Amino acid sequence: MSRFEKIVLKTLRAPTYPLRVCAVEDVADHYRRIRFAGPELLAAEETPPAFWIRLWIPADGEEYQRAYTVTDVRRDDGTFACEFALHEGEGVASEWARRAEPGQTLRATVYGSKRFAVPAPAPEGYLLVGDPCSLPAINDILRALPEPVPAKVFLLEDHDRLPVAGGDVRWCGSPEEVLAAVRDLGPLPGWHAWVATESALTRQVRGLAQDALGVRKQDVTSQGYWTRGRAMGRARR
Repeated sequence: MSRFEKIVLKTLRAPTYPLRVCAVEDVADHYRRIRFAGPELLAAEETPPAFWIRLWIPADGEEYQRAYTVTDVRRDDGTFACEFALHEGEGVASEWARRAEPGQTLRATVYGSKRFAVPAPAPEGYLLVGDPCSLPAINDILRALPEPVPAKVFLLEDHDRLPVAGGDVRWCGSPEEVLAAVRDLGPLPGWHAWVATESALTRQVRGLAQDALGVRKQDVTSQGYWTRGRAMGRARR
């Protein structure tokens, strides 16, 4: 996050909450679930499916902002989980997650998180497109869908094929395979599309959903979760 963006968050009085690591679990070789105690955040915020927060990751005397989905919320004990894809290289969030231990603390800001809700009446079906970074949100959406609503799920494969909470699931080995799989679906009138993956791929899938599948613009929810080759900015010391 740039200095300007941080000033904007302060100006808008985006709420920031303390968190404490209370459990760490390796879900797969390159995927780690970290449970946080955040009673103040949970007392103040609703946490619908796909709700996300801005974690402030400490590194070398500075803080780096990264967005993570809040999942597996347990309001009775004031805890929730965030799931970290452990990328190769020097990503500050991955490195922090690899070393995370119970008792460590950090901060989280809530600003910009879109509220997910199943429309009424429910759509004919859901198209969900993502990757391991957005899979926690996709799983929570799948759990929230009414039983009769079908879901087609396309996921860009990274290191691990992780558990998916339901739907007709296809793992794809490349962005091109994701686009071909979406294009081959044919018209999906009355469906809703939820797309959250790499920014360029998100834009392409969003366009396909409207142009090739006939999903109405207002029925496409999309967000670039990350940008290939670019890390998020540095906060002030």
